[in-house]
Amino acid sequence: MKKGKFILFTAWVGAIVLLVYITTLNQSKVDKFMGLTANKEHIINFPYPVQLEKVYVLPGQKVKKGELLAELVRADLISKTNILNSQIDELKAKILTEIGAINTEIQSLDIKYKIEINRLYMQIKQAKLELKTNKKLLQSVSRESSSFSTLSYEIKSLQQEKRSAKAIYLNQKKHLKKQLENVNAPFVAQLDKLLEEKKILSKKEDRLTVYAQMDGKIGFISHSENSQIKPFDPLFKIYSKYPEFVTGYIHEDILNELNVGQRVAITSSNKTDRSKTLTYGTIKSIENRIEEIPTKLKRYKIVPLWGYKVFISIPKNNLQLGKKVMITTKIKKNIFKTKVESALAYLQLN
Repeated sequence: MKKGKFILFTAWVGAIVLLVYITTLNQSKVDKFMGLTANKEHIINFPYPVQLEKVYVLPGQKVKKGELLAELVRADLISKTNILNSQIDELKAKILTEIGAINTEIQSLDIKYKIEINRLYMQIKQAKLELKTNKKLLQSVSRESSSFSTLSYEIKSLQQEKRSAKAIYLNQKKHLKKQLENVNAPFVAQLDKLLEEKKILSKKEDRLTVYAQMDGKIGFISHSENSQIKPFDPLFKIYSKYPEFVTGYIHEDILNELNVGQRVAITSSNKTDRSKTLTYGTIKSIENRIEEIPTKLKRYKIVPLWGYKVFISIPKNNLQLGKKVMITTKIKKNIFKTKVESALAYLQLN
């Protein structure tokens, strides 16, 4: 029994010693820490509904910055424009109806006036002819016949009626033409408002073209052609062609040795990568909260370790995505050699 307790006690002591050793080991390496490479991703979506008309790429396809990916249509703009066009057409139809009614009234007035003038003209002509005939027949009579006076009065009366008819006609036609000139007045404010809304909409493109924002690879395409896509629904996801940053984890006890903007050296920890070419990055941020270091980065998987997350941006490189890398804070290389290595790495990628 005592032997069993002794073995258990010895195991506990050994575990504690091992834990202290591992923690000390991790804390002692203040100039190096581990990290994982990651790439930048760009999600393409829109804050309004769209319809996917044509897709020019496939998932997994490599693309270059500026390459055409898809063509879309803004369904909301088309719908709004159609509604506005319908309202504008309706107003214009009302205006045309009013214009047509007034023009019809003017034409009717012209016809009535011509008929009336022709009637009066014929009556005056007939009266003048009758008066002339009577005068010839009564030339031998010394005294004037009373019929002359009656016919003369009738002619004057008809001529006066003709002048009155003309005056009434001109006055009515003037009034109708004024109505014709002002036919838009009741609809002006409403029509102007609709036209202004249409002008604003026309400044927004109802047809959209999507281009790659960077060199990379298509991760997924969430919709097929002719699909209706809701606002903010992801359409494309593009991953960068090479790892663009490293997420490192460093023990809290050596946090003070790192600074934002500090330059660090990065090399692959992958055993299959024999090049071991150094890549130089810049610390962009250091998180203030502590979190558990991923199992993939721990030497002893069963022992929980905690530290701060460090984000490091890196230029074009030959590193593999999602792989472990070693980050070195103490850089001994001179600037000239560093620039040569960076240039060589860039040439290998291009």
